[in-house]
Order: sequence, then structure tokens, then C-alpha cells
Amino acid sequence: MCIQDWREFFEDGYSFHKTARGAVNRPDVFTPTIIQNIAAMAIEKYFMAIFRKRGFMPLNHTMTDLVNAATTIALPISSELLETLYYMDQLQQICSLDSFKIIEPVQSDVSRFLKAASDVANLAAKELQINIEI
Repeated sequence: MCIQDWREFFEDGYSFHKTARGAVNRPDVFTPTIIQNIAAMAIEKYFMAIFRKRGFMPLNHTMTDLVNAATTIALPISSELLETLYYMDQLQQICSLDSFKIIEPVQSDVSRFLKAASDVANLAAKELQINIEI
């Protein structure tokens, strides 16, 4: 059962992705942490577009939960992308007040976050049969 709002999720993902890509040109305003969070929003929205199109919902929206959901529906995720998504989760563990943890990413992480967003965008575009320029 397709849930009709999947296009909105994809468009939101694209907007966050575009913002994250442009943010690298303004390091005085956009720190690696801010870029990480914007890229994470893009990744989440892209995954949600896929899930909504398939009528499927993940249990939660951490990177690990999104990967687990993607695995459930057999999305092909590269080992490099998996590693980056798990790394992003390790940097921010904020879902529980008992084990709240934030590790600040470094500038060299930014390209990794942007590549992950692009990889998930390409997965979504292929899955949803949308032509995009990343």
C-alpha cells in the first residue's frame, strides 16, 4: 500500500541536501555539527520517501533504525554507506536521557556526511524512479 505523501518526503530530503551542500561554503555559520544534522535530515527524508512509497514504516528514525528498515525491504546499501550511517549514529546518541551522548564531528567528516546524503538520494531516486542531479 503506497502512502501518497512520499513525494513530499523526497522533496524535503532534496531541500535539506541542497542546504547541506551549500553550507560548506559558509563555515563561519555552518559548523560540522550543523552540517551533520542537516545531512541527517536529508538522509531521513530520503529513506522515508522510499518507505512511504512502499507503505512501510521504520520502528524509529535513528540511522541504525533506518538501515534496519532498509534491510527489511532489501534496499541495496553499500558497506561504505552503512559505515557512515552507523558512525553518524555514534556521534549523536540523543534518544535516551539515560545515555545521552554527543561527540562533535570534525571538519574532515563533512565530506563523508555529504556523500552519505548523496548515496541515499541516489538510492531513493532509483527506487522512486525520479531523475535528480546531485
